[in-house]
Amino acid sequence: MTSTPLAAAELSARFLNVHDSQNVFRLLMDALSRPGIIQHFPSELLSRISPVEIPLLALLGYNTSFALVGADESRTQLMERATSGRPEAPELASYVAVFDSENPLLPMGLCMGSPMRPDFAAQVSVQIKGTLRTADSNSSTFEMTGPGIEEIHHIAVDMSATSELEFLFRRDWSAPRGIDMWLIGSDGSFIGIPRTSRIQRGTAWNKGGS
Repeated sequence: MTSTPLAAAELSARFLNVHDSQNVFRLLMDALSRPGIIQHFPSELLSRISPVEIPLLALLGYNTSFALVGADESRTQLMERATSGRPEAPELASYVAVFDSENPLLPMGLCMGSPMRPDFAAQVSVQIKGTLRTADSNSSTFEMTGPGIEEIHHIAVDMSATSELEFLFRRDWSAPRGIDMWLIGSDGSFIGIPRTSRIQRGTAWNKGGS
């Protein structure tokens, strides 16, 4: 008898007002335009929403296809009702939230568009158990180079097994195909990883983070 009130409360928690949506959208786009720079979702949203769901709540519109990978059906239904988006198979969805970064779909099992329509590729938020922070060459878990990065961005993942990040090294596509993603820490810290970024293991990789 308590399931209906609980579902109503969870649904209410997922609604973003116009200000929240605009703020999250700005953060997400800034993260992709400045790859590897640590961003943080607003604490007020983190108090009521799983971090990996926040991008989809801000980006989905009417009948926009989405998938929640590693979530139960009730979460998918809540996302559908909160955004008017359309649930779809992960390999076909335009927006994807992955609750477990060790899921075998990552990253090549998701939609990467085509050479003629790279804009059809998925945009993907990926949850990890650790937290993200800026590091140096001696303490980085992984390093990023590529367009939008002047030299090298060193990223450390605290309290995280490096197995969570193995999917980053399975990115194997030819531009302009590929997926853009946001790697999201348990505390709401996150970075943008555009399809054009290059990733390599850092000095602290074999230490399981730093």
